[in-house]
Amino acid sequence: MPQLTNGILIAIEGIDGSGKSTLAYNLSTTLQEQNYDTLLTKEPGACDLGKEIREIIQIQNIAITPRAEYLLFAADRAQHFAEIIIPALTQKKLIISDRMADSSIAYQGYGNGLDFNMIHMINQWTMHSIVPHITIFVRVPVSIALDRAKNRGPLSAYEKREAFLQNVAAGFEDMYKNRTDVIIIDGTQPEKTIVSQTSTIITQWIHKKLH
Repeated sequence: MPQLTNGILIAIEGIDGSGKSTLAYNLSTTLQEQNYDTLLTKEPGACDLGKEIREIIQIQNIAITPRAEYLLFAADRAQHFAEIIIPALTQKKLIISDRMADSSIAYQGYGNGLDFNMIHMINQWTMHSIVPHITIFVRVPVSIALDRAKNRGPLSAYEKREAFLQNVAAGFEDMYKNRTDVIIIDGTQPEKTIVSQTSTIITQWIHKKLH
């Protein structure tokens, strides 16, 4: 088993229907097969509190204001870091997280128009100022993402709002245009190609870090 000197945190980001959840799962499995001590997690919903919050947000049987919605995500993030992320980093695990703080900037900032500085400040607080070592952005046109979502089953509250998702997608592009810690992957490629590309990038990065 490759011995990591420190825990590594990798976030997988993208719009709904981009294939990021599939990539997170396949990437975690691939790295486990390479004997990395890997943990697969997600936001929201990795912990018990998050499961309750995820159901509230996805179904939205009651009206939720944009600020309240973001604070629900922030509550999940605080619990997620306390219960899962920080202990796993302490145990020197390789963590793959399906979504993290950048999703709040994209969805609640660019999508819902909330103040970016406030979101960033609260994110830092909930995450104990920890940031992902690498972020993988799965880039997919909104039209393709929505077609995938429709084939998958009932649409979430977000997937029913195409104009909103267009703003979110544009937000991710704007956020990542000058970021050196972000790897952009073409999500329209075959699944195996995406996993192979991503796992190679990560293992090469780890090798450089260890040597």
